[in-house]
Amino acid sequence: MARRIERLIHLLMREKLGGVQPPDLSERILGAIDAEAGAQPSVRRVTGPVARPVQQLPQPTVFRPWMAIAASIALVAAVALAVSAYMLSSDRDNASPMATEDNHVQAIPSLQDRANGESRETPRPGPQHQPEPQPPEQVEKPQPMPKPEPTPELPTPEQPKPEKDPVVEQPAPEPTPDPQPTPTPEQPKPEKDPVVEQPPKPAPTPDPERPPTVPQKDPVVKLGSVLYASDKAKLTFRMSAEDKWQDWVADSAVVSGMQLKARKPVCIELPDGARFYFDGEIALTGTDMALDVNIEDESVYFDVYGSKRDFSVRHGEAVLKFRDAELLAERSGLRMQVSCLGGEITAGEVTLKAGWTASVSDEGFSRQKFEGERVRNNPLVFNMDRAFVLMREELNADARPRVYHGDWKDGVVTGSGKELAFGIELSEDIEVKDRAYVRMRVRVHGSKDGISIGFGAGKESDWRYFQSHHKDIVNDEWTIVRIPLRLLQDDGAKKGIWPGVLLHKFQIVLWTKEGSSVDVDWFELGVDPEWNAPVDKERK
Repeated sequence: MARRIERLIHLLMREKLGGVQPPDLSERILGAIDAEAGAQPSVRRVTGPVARPVQQLPQPTVFRPWMAIAASIALVAAVALAVSAYMLSSDRDNASPMATEDNHVQAIPSLQDRANGESRETPRPGPQHQPEPQPPEQVEKPQPMPKPEPTPELPTPEQPKPEKDPVVEQPAPEPTPDPQPTPTPEQPKPEKDPVVEQPPKPAPTPDPERPPTVPQKDPVVKLGSVLYASDKAKLTFRMSAEDKWQDWVADSAVVSGMQLKARKPVCIELPDGARFYFDGEIALTGTDMALDVNIEDESVYFDVYGSKRDFSVRHGEAVLKFRDAELLAERSGLRMQVSCLGGEITAGEVTLKAGWTASVSDEGFSRQKFEGERVRNNPLVFNMDRAFVLMREELNADARPRVYHGDWKDGVVTGSGKELAFGIELSEDIEVKDRAYVRMRVRVHGSKDGISIGFGAGKESDWRYFQSHHKDIVNDEWTIVRIPLRLLQDDGAKKGIWPGVLLHKFQIVLWTKEGSSVDVDWFELGVDPEWNAPVDKERK
């Protein structure tokens, strides 16, 4: 029984997978049924009138229940094997070795199939229909038929055992790819020109006659020199914030980029005679036509009347630019406090004149206040006045009664005349000392031949008069004139002035007599330090 089921399963698989049609067994089945009938009478040929043939139906086959059960089991097993084979074939990428290039499976018939095919080719007699029975009188007696010679039965070939056909995996259908947009053909990129390597150029041979060029350093800009510094000042310097502080060396030049620090007042003189004083710490930068002073600590006092330079002083974000003035700048927290000691200084739309103080920020002046003579009470200004100045005349209102020639107005005396242009009596008699000088701020109009200055002695000096003549005085603008007193000559004795003479009055005479005048803002009598005595500061 199991062998039949196995054979049925193989036949179903070959039908499903190999496309082989099952053999037609109807003739064999009908022949077997006829053989089982056995005792059926042979058909006689009846002669006579034609009668309807009588068809003999096969006897009904007895129904057996086990056959239906076996067929159901075989069918379920066949379906299960077919599903398993299909799932295995879908997991494989290539067909079995029996597949052709067109992915069609070529089924190889087994010996059982070949035997079945031969049986289909051999014709077997089918069941003959018997004529309907007729009355005996109408039935012709058949003539005796010669007995056919018995046909020798051919030996039935041994049916070979059915071989198990290999399970042929049917390839899974290829998935239909989604339609893709036709790619736009890329434009061929232009080929780059082949890079041609240049041979290395030989190093230039230096000219043996000329040495290699050495990069030049930036030229050092000399700003001035130290005119005065006491031993207690402890003056030190450095060129950058990373350098160490060094002691100042006498006769050294003050250059741009230098930082200076001192405990006591120090005086620096510029090439044009302008001076500034400081105590504390400052940083300097500048050129021949400009000077910038940054106050790190304490204060700076500028006395730069008549200088052609542009000056600027700063602390933090506060900056003040000025020229041709006398100015005191002090550090005051984040701000900077300034006092105008002479001339005028301007920031924005506000102008300060002599005697006024104000606070400076990045927005300009604020907190303006008039102090008058008290602006010179600052310790730095007071110490410098005491060290250098014997007396100073600001020509303020208290000096007006002492002016005996010239017109006084707002601190300026204007004078003209053929013999005398300006004359004033000193507030007190001043004794002439060694290295003494006179310095004044004047503006001359129409006297290209120059001016003469003179001092008259008092009764104690027999009313002597000492004078000197100076040419090349700048006309029509304010200028600083500085003259050593040793140049003054006694008009009567024809000899120079000497120390100890008491001076009582001061005068200016214009050498161009017609259409000339002079404006005097202030003047002072001072003394140079001993080490500065050989330098002649006269302007001729």
